[in-house]
Amino acid sequence: MATLTAEESLNYLHSLIPKGIKLGLKNISVVLNELGNPQLNTPSIHIAGTNGKGSTAAFCESILRHAGYRVGLYTSPHLNHFGERIQINRTPLSESEVIQLVAKVKNVVENLKIPITFFEFGTAMAFLHFAEQKTNVNVIEVGMGGRLDATSLCKGDITIITSIAKDHASYLGSKIEEITFEKGSVIKRGGTVFAIKGSKKVHEVIKKISDQKSANVQFLGEHFVVEKSLGKNSPLLITYQNHDFCLKDLELSLAGGFQASNAALALSACLHHARKTGKEISEQSIRTSLKNTSWAGRMEVISSRPTILLDIAHNPAAVKEMTKSAQKLFSYTRVIVIYGAMKDKQSGEMLQKLTSFADHFILVRPNQERSESPTRFKEILRKYNASCEVIESIPKAIRKAKQTALPDDMVCITGSIFTVGEAKQYLENESDFKTNFSHSSGLHLNG
Repeated sequence: MATLTAEESLNYLHSLIPKGIKLGLKNISVVLNELGNPQLNTPSIHIAGTNGKGSTAAFCESILRHAGYRVGLYTSPHLNHFGERIQINRTPLSESEVIQLVAKVKNVVENLKIPITFFEFGTAMAFLHFAEQKTNVNVIEVGMGGRLDATSLCKGDITIITSIAKDHASYLGSKIEEITFEKGSVIKRGGTVFAIKGSKKVHEVIKKISDQKSANVQFLGEHFVVEKSLGKNSPLLITYQNHDFCLKDLELSLAGGFQASNAALALSACLHHARKTGKEISEQSIRTSLKNTSWAGRMEVISSRPTILLDIAHNPAAVKEMTKSAQKLFSYTRVIVIYGAMKDKQSGEMLQKLTSFADHFILVRPNQERSESPTRFKEILRKYNASCEVIESIPKAIRKAKQTALPDDMVCITGSIFTVGEAKQYLENESDFKTNFSHSSGLHLNG
């Protein structure tokens, strides 16, 4: 069989995207079995939820790596490069590794003549890579839902459930109880769950699933607590307490008050894993790991004067948290929001929440088949008499925003990971980016 080039490997992967999302475990189970069930080699911390999964995964990875573990990290989607999805000790897949893994999984898929989605294929690649590279522990982010998500085949009895809100209604249901059931179903029999309590309905569903599976559920605010102190243009400090100890003034590098909960979930899960594996995580290691956690595209300040803020908020709950954090964190005169989103998102609610934050909107169309027309966004904003314009190209929109914005203004780029990814790539390639970046605020994250 001829070896594919890097470009051909990625083209093959992207050719699987039109098959869309297919929730179910039958096909991926057969493929993994043929590969020798690599997902069963290593214990995992499995992370489900609507918002905060990626940041929580990043905190987990950093805590475990600083404690001396060899850590596999699988997240999705990627911002710019496919290899970002599959990392070991925060080193993404290299070009040659992508080629090798695609060839191995493709060979199995074609021999078995099994239809497989892009996400399932990537999940098989991740499990295979982690097994081959002999990781000690894997941090695995659920793609969508949980119950029928390809990642749910991972081994490990530790589950994290971050905040739950309405998203992907056509797949997961429109009621919060239905969504919580899909996400909470990743809880492993006899395992341990660390969860955000959420609303009464969310709490009840998670508790019921945990009881049915004889799992030990630990709720934030009940079994462990976190307090935060947040000032403008200063790092987020948290105090974490569980039944064993209290750690004060832990500094988080990730901006946004909501990161306190994500860090507390991650820390609880990692401490539990360490106890189970006979390891102790020192206070200094915890402090260093939280201070050095990086996760691109989440409240990421990429340059200053004007402040350019990137955030992948792609549902109303995430937009609400992002705007609340931005208002607390930064001083600014006006806000220009560059907004682009996918067709299946709740743009009506998202834009409504952004109207109280933005002074002007520039509406864009990310370079994706599922992108919504910015003209539709303009019609939504008309109801709120919001100042807006359509500039479909993201690079052109950024250039216009930078020309228009004064030094004390903020340009916020949001609405979708695809919008942020495209913007980040353009800004990092821009000729004057390095000059701007050297003056950036201390809150930027290093991807």
